[in-house]
Amino acid sequence: MQVGNWMEKDFEKIPVGLNVGKVKEILKNDRSSCGMVCDGDKFVGIVKAGEILGIDDSQPVSDYVENVVYTLDAQDTLDEAAVFFLESDMERLPVLEDGKIVGVLTLFQILDAFTQMAGFGEGGIRLEIELKDTPGELKRVIDVLYAHSMNILSVLIHPAKEVGKRVAILRVHGKNVKDLSKILDLNNVSYRSIIKEEEI
Repeated sequence: MQVGNWMEKDFEKIPVGLNVGKVKEILKNDRSSCGMVCDGDKFVGIVKAGEILGIDDSQPVSDYVENVVYTLDAQDTLDEAAVFFLESDMERLPVLEDGKIVGVLTLFQILDAFTQMAGFGEGGIRLEIELKDTPGELKRVIDVLYAHSMNILSVLIHPAKEVGKRVAILRVHGKNVKDLSKILDLNNVSYRSIIKEEEI
């Protein structure tokens, strides 16, 4: 999933020649703690609402523009963008193409994308399984689900606290937790939890 498919293309650009008072107004209307300062389409930097809060409205905003270390490209992946957000401690990052700003990615869009990737809100059954960190372990579980015509909506995997183990979270289409539990037990697939989720 690429940044270009999730970024805001229609966003407020703050001209570098504005005064602080006008910028305060823009940020308030945009309900944002920072704005993208531009010279035409060329990205200049950001201005933070907190940094200009007590500044006289007549002052030029150019005096309060901060350079941005982390910028994105439309071809970057969302997981790369998530790392940038963690390292930058910002809620919005500019998306640039040849120095020109073409979009803005927000933390909300990252969360929205990841919840969709996780299949959250589609309903069905959420299954959490601890697996040995060896080839074929996940396939064994998927083969069991396939043999019982259970459609997989999403798969997420992360390291377990125990060395040599991984945790797989699968969302599968279905409504009957007891039936799925019985299928897993009969096929010696142990699980941490199995929960029915409602569609949102």
